[in-house]
Amino acid sequence: MPLSIWRGMEDCLQAMVERRPSAVLDAGIGFGLWGGLLRQYLDVWSGRVQPSQWATRIDGIEIDEKRVQPHARHLYTEILVGDIRRLVPSRAAQYSYDAILFGDVIEHLPKDDGRLLLDAAAGLCPLVVVRIPLGDGWRREGREEPDHHRSQWYASDFTRYPCTVREYDYFGNPYGLIVIEPDRNPPMPSRLLTEADQCLERLERRLERLVRR
Repeated sequence: MPLSIWRGMEDCLQAMVERRPSAVLDAGIGFGLWGGLLRQYLDVWSGRVQPSQWATRIDGIEIDEKRVQPHARHLYTEILVGDIRRLVPSRAAQYSYDAILFGDVIEHLPKDDGRLLLDAAAGLCPLVVVRIPLGDGWRREGREEPDHHRSQWYASDFTRYPCTVREYDYFGNPYGLIVIEPDRNPPMPSRLLTEADQCLERLERRLERLVRR
């Protein structure tokens, strides 16, 4: 179903809003909840109440056009209809998104496809946020065909990425919030590397003088 559980929503919103993204891609908008939350705290919160004042690009993807509600068309900058496996990489390569959100969507893909999609997103965007059921206890049949769970995920599946993982209990089943930041440990700028080398040389010379004594 095109809905998400409430556990971890505040943490997810904080992870995205505190970085003040200017462009966000919501991969799997469903009922459009995150379009409303992100629009409220990235634009309206700053006093940009009217649509003509909005400064944040919030794009969305939905697999079934019938699920796109009128309020979502108002809140999102642009909504694309189609398969996220194709649209996320092509769209992220076209636009410089600051954040990509996968909210309760990766589990609806075969696991290999989900991994490839996350790899692509992490290679194109500095912040990838995933909300996802974890473990084997979740039902696998959805109300409609796009809602079936086609893969099971565990916290260990995300250790390949530089990320933080939070788990929440949902009636005995674990639910995860994964915040992937590929550039969390960026290379040190060359200027700092030079200064570090010079400092190391001074320390080595001082150590040599102490040894001679």
